[in-house]
Amino acid sequence: METHIEVRRPWQAGETLFLLGPGGVGKSTLGRELAQTLNWPLIDLDLEFCNRLDLIGRFIADHGYQRYRDENLALAKALLSEAASPRIFVTASGFLAAPSGTPDNIEARRLISTGYGIVLLPSRDIEIATPIVVERQLQRGFGLERISEDQKFRQRFAILINEGDTLVISHDHPTKIASALVRALAVPAKRAP
Repeated sequence: METHIEVRRPWQAGETLFLLGPGGVGKSTLGRELAQTLNWPLIDLDLEFCNRLDLIGRFIADHGYQRYRDENLALAKALLSEAASPRIFVTASGFLAAPSGTPDNIEARRLISTGYGIVLLPSRDIEIATPIVVERQLQRGFGLERISEDQKFRQRFAILINEGDTLVISHDHPTKIASALVRALAVPAKRAP
């Protein structure tokens, strides 16, 4: 397996790395690898949402998807104000999925613009990427359905393929992806205290 990294803008010292992508592309796993490699703090928005508010599926069932998006963006904003930069920030799968020009989309983009956006996808070819991600999602045990996951991924793929300051195309082991990304961006690790 190979990791292809398309750097669209150089990383600047001190910028938070925002990991972006649909569910099942490996953002959380890569985030943990990058945090360990760089010795940076890690913020995983999905985990924080579950710890601070509720399980995501239950929250959406009880309050609706729009309320989830609103709370998710508010939490992201609060988390970004709490921790010092640089850090690794793993976004939720639908972070950039709101329609273009809506307040949700504008706010999500504004938050990401405060740092450095990295989009993670398993392939540039949607027909190769879709079954990889859908299978990963179905194996997570959330009771997801193949048809809806396929549609969701295809919709988000179309949005994300052209997003970010860097595009990472890989389904290699997360350790290898993290190493390749750190080299490509020339991101220095913090020294342990």
